[in-house]
Amino acid sequence: MVAKMIKYSTASLLLSSITLLISQSIQADVKDIVSANSQIGAQFVTTNVDYTETSKEGVKLDTEQAFVPGFGTSLSVMKNLLFGNDYLAFQFSKLNGNTDYVGGMNTPTFASIYSTSNYGSLIQSNGAEIMDFSGKVGKGFELSNSTMLTPYFEIGHHNWNRQINSTSPVIAVNNSNGVTSKEDYNNYYFGFGTMGQFTPINKLVISANAMVGGIFSPTMSATLTGAPAPVGGVGILNYSNTFNLGSSVIYKFGLSFDYAIYKNLHANAGAEYSAFNYVNSSTSGSAYEPSSQTNYTTVRTGLGYSF
Repeated sequence: MVAKMIKYSTASLLLSSITLLISQSIQADVKDIVSANSQIGAQFVTTNVDYTETSKEGVKLDTEQAFVPGFGTSLSVMKNLLFGNDYLAFQFSKLNGNTDYVGGMNTPTFASIYSTSNYGSLIQSNGAEIMDFSGKVGKGFELSNSTMLTPYFEIGHHNWNRQINSTSPVIAVNNSNGVTSKEDYNNYYFGFGTMGQFTPINKLVISANAMVGGIFSPTMSATLTGAPAPVGGVGILNYSNTFNLGSSVIYKFGLSFDYAIYKNLHANAGAEYSAFNYVNSSTSGSAYEPSSQTNYTTVRTGLGYSF
């Protein structure tokens, strides 16, 4: 008798859960998407950096890899301003941490050493500061009472302050402090993308987006301290220069979830993959900035307030 009652209670609980889920699905409305697209928020952010530098001769020079943590803020608005479901979004993030550097013992400044590979002879931890800002403008199209498609135009700015600190002393020139190389990468980008959103149940919004575009005005400003002078020179070299890099395609793919946990308070989480190249600069003096491939995988979790 007790076993039958337990089986009956379990079946009743399962039936009630299914009924509740169906009821919530029926209540799902595109208004939940509009609400998710109209909020201000703050996020914990971490980005997996995957960077590879290659010389003109096709020699791998160095790599940087690691998760770099930080924070982000965002503001998005979807309102009937001009065309209906007009969409504006802004996002800022700043990361600060360290990356695992694998490179060569030679100072990576002079073109003469780019034709041979010392990759793997120097392994260390380097400082990294990454800052990104982007803005989007688009319009949402309601495909059903629970689905929306929003084409958008995006423009943004990316900065990576890369600090390569070699702890190896340069004995030949009596430099016990090693070599410090600070490289500041900057670029702007633009792109066209589409965001697809679906609300399977009340208060939950699932978003997927894809964007493709191009980077422009990429530069790398380098400051080198404590390096040995090139062949024929004497002493320690302190060097600074700004290199104009070549542009490339940039693309992004992302998936995120937003849930209204209490009235206007939302919890959200998402991941985004982006990739682009820097094309090698022209030679300045005896140096140039090599080509590189950058891949970022960024994860965000946070809270937002809808309005």
